[in-house]
Amino acid sequence: MAKNLVFVFIFFVVSAFAGEKENELVNRLQKKFEKINDLTVDVIQKSRGKEILSGKLSYKKENKFNLDLKSNLIVSDGSTIWNYNKAGKKVIINDVDETDISFFSFNKIVYDYPSQCDMSSEMNGDFDILILMPRQNSNLGFSEAKVWIGKDNLISKVELTGTGSEKTEIDFLNYNLNRNLADSKFIFNPPEGSNIIDLR
Repeated sequence: MAKNLVFVFIFFVVSAFAGEKENELVNRLQKKFEKINDLTVDVIQKSRGKEILSGKLSYKKENKFNLDLKSNLIVSDGSTIWNYNKAGKKVIINDVDETDISFFSFNKIVYDYPSQCDMSSEMNGDFDILILMPRQNSNLGFSEAKVWIGKDNLISKVELTGTGSEKTEIDFLNYNLNRNLADSKFIFNPPEGSNIIDLR
């Protein structure tokens, strides 16, 4: 994956270690995503308050994505992942490893993480914030995740605290939903002359 790229994103299991408010937030989020077949959204990742990367993400069920960054294009059809360095014309090809903390998946945030975490919540303006604290045996790779949920029941921000207390913020802006994105968008054909490193 691209350097510093930590999209730890995102079935229905409500946590026993949560109150009525937290379970309601999870239900709202899950019901919204059940109606989404594909989406595009602008993403901005920050570390220590400074932007470290930005780009456009296209996503399609199940776990297909196309992340177009300034320096890299990262594409997955759900089973294979291509990481293309634009300047160096080099592509690294791997099998998808869903246990990799950097593997992008809305399903993880929306469905998997709540079942493996103790949950609490807070409000910030118009946003509900779902706070996820992994249980000891969950091995999720972070110590806390805050998921900002807007009135449209979409994720507007994820704030992650790593196991070493490092913090990462990912903002999601300008959603476009259910545009019937073609499957071909989630398969990468390296340009002629590319240096191909196939690790499968």
